[in-house]
Amino acid sequence: MTQTDLVSLVRSQDFEGLEQAWQSGLTEPGDVAIYRDAIRALCESDSQSIALSLTAQMVDALIERGRASDALALGTTLVDRGAHNDTLLQQLFSLLEKEFSTEDWYGLAMEVSHLGSDNMSPDSFKSFLKVRYYTAGSVLYHRAGWGECVVEELDCSAREVRVKFASGKEQEFPLTSALDSLRPLPKEDLRAMRLINIEELQRLALEEPPVLIRKAAAIFRGKINSTQLKGELTPTIVPIKKWATFWKKAKSAAASDPWLQVEGSTTRPVFVLRKKPLSLAEEAERSLAHVENLGEALSVCREYMGRNLDPIGQELILDLVQQRVEAALEKQNESHAHILDGILLLEERNRQTSISAGEELRTMLVDESGELDPEAFTRLATNQAREQAVVRLPEALGETWGDQCIAKISRFPTSVLEPMVLALQEDGQAIKLVDAWGLVAPYPRRHPVLTYLLGKLFAEGAFDDSPEKPDLISVGRVMLHLARVVASDRKGNPALNRLRTRLTSLLTGRLKLLDRCLEEITKVELANYLGITERGGDDFPVEISDTILRVVARKFPDLTAKAERPFWAQEEYIYCTSSGIARQREEYRLLVDEKIPANSAAIGTAASHGDLSENSEWDAALEEQRNLTGRADMMDKELRCARILEDANIPDGVICPGTLVRFTFLDSGQSEEYKILGPWDCIEDGIINYRAPIAAAFLGKNNGEQGEIDTPEGKRPFHIDSVEKLV
Repeated sequence: MTQTDLVSLVRSQDFEGLEQAWQSGLTEPGDVAIYRDAIRALCESDSQSIALSLTAQMVDALIERGRASDALALGTTLVDRGAHNDTLLQQLFSLLEKEFSTEDWYGLAMEVSHLGSDNMSPDSFKSFLKVRYYTAGSVLYHRAGWGECVVEELDCSAREVRVKFASGKEQEFPLTSALDSLRPLPKEDLRAMRLINIEELQRLALEEPPVLIRKAAAIFRGKINSTQLKGELTPTIVPIKKWATFWKKAKSAAASDPWLQVEGSTTRPVFVLRKKPLSLAEEAERSLAHVENLGEALSVCREYMGRNLDPIGQELILDLVQQRVEAALEKQNESHAHILDGILLLEERNRQTSISAGEELRTMLVDESGELDPEAFTRLATNQAREQAVVRLPEALGETWGDQCIAKISRFPTSVLEPMVLALQEDGQAIKLVDAWGLVAPYPRRHPVLTYLLGKLFAEGAFDDSPEKPDLISVGRVMLHLARVVASDRKGNPALNRLRTRLTSLLTGRLKLLDRCLEEITKVELANYLGITERGGDDFPVEISDTILRVVARKFPDLTAKAERPFWAQEEYIYCTSSGIARQREEYRLLVDEKIPANSAAIGTAASHGDLSENSEWDAALEEQRNLTGRADMMDKELRCARILEDANIPDGVICPGTLVRFTFLDSGQSEEYKILGPWDCIEDGIINYRAPIAAAFLGKNNGEQGEIDTPEGKRPFHIDSVEKLV
């Protein structure tokens, strides 16, 4: 998904398509600039409610992936346009704290903006974020004629901004004066990019000249002539000696840019930024007029057909495509794949050409020796065209089309395998595919989709009448291997993610293929199944694993028998004596009932003293509040996990929580003893927390055993003399 794609969906008012595209981006969000432009476009089209909903979703997705800075940038884009709600503002405030609280300018920005937990107005957010633009590295513009400058330092104590202008001049401004006289420039502004991102401007000059022209026109209030443009771009962005080459390319590209209107003469054009881009129908007509290659023309056509063009606009484009296709058929100057693409597109919309799609498909698929070339399907531009071409195979290859395709089924591209199998089913030839099972079953990683499709045919009974039908248990085993392969390879592969879902449904859903396999399975075969699931790792479908484990528990529970963990190794619990837990609860009560209320009163008293910017009592009270509430949250969670040590099953002669261990250092003969108890029992010398590293050397050892303990002098061997229960 690109910036143009999302913005085009907004311009077309295709909000359903926008929602789908947005949802697909939540899994792996790309460049946040793409989403910011779409949000701006939504707000400009008075669709703030949709913008708010989509922003909330993407902000959550970005936070989940550790991209707090991008989440903040997207959220503030919406706030800047006056669209927000309390939930978003609170979320942005939290992000501001996490992102900037360690910055030396954070306190100054909070003071200037009056932003806080009790004041989260949009204006406060904007004011806070404005201060950020006066920190080191930001680009500002002097309104009185000194031009652009880069901030070298924001001195928070002196409240001064030191900047360096493009001319090399350095100047210091009081912060209040800087806020009035120096205007922040967005990073995407051409003047800012000249100072901090000249490489991107030079890339635009080579690859996207219309974007560069639009940036330059924005400086001149949306209208720029060729002289002004040259003055902005040379020599830093476009070298003088390369201007003629750039200028020729830029004029041509700008003529088809939907955001630019070209006025004036051919030699001295004037570029005007449109307030709104051309309609999609107008834009499509202009784009097609500048495309010479049929393949590119069809790509443009399909793009616009998917943007909800009105019927008149669609017919206009189809007329142009039909002219191109007929010309290509007459001149034979285009590839057969491009021609077939065009014919299929036209036939889909009930338009006929001088040669049918079936005739052109045969020309594309059958080589000079008469052999079928399945890989030729990949030359078609879209999956839709490939699926449409499969339907034309009987017309293209004649009565033996099924046998020809089955003989080379493993060579067909993945994108046409499913429509191919469906076509064979509808023609009553699916049973012939049983011969392909032996070819693909040993190699599920090499043929994942075909293996799945053949397994599905088996489950549906398509092979029941074939003497070559594979046995049920082996089919189940191959499907489990396929699930393991897909689970391990699916990361970053949407196609394998979809296959994983479908495979899980095949095994555990309506067809119940796995249940059928498990009905009469032997212990050896079930152990094989279980081993495959265990090797599948964390990404192996849990529905499949659970189904197998239920059968194991019912038929052969010894297959999964494992040693039980000792109670002290269960990290989800904290074992402590009843007196230790009581002490911790009392400390928690004092914290919640006395210390936190007292701190709240101190905050109120400090606030009553007036100017918070010079109020050290206020700062100290707020810091204490953060410490106290954090400590209370942690203690609450720990107490919920507490278990009474006296209730634990303490084994005889084994060192564990609730025991006294006496031991002797073998290198010195020195004897010592430790009481091993819980973390809240350590109130005197000689008691160690069973969760402490030193306790790990003893836990689980028996009376009479030896071991080693880490000391400042190094590892020291010891002998356990006795183990006694304490509780």
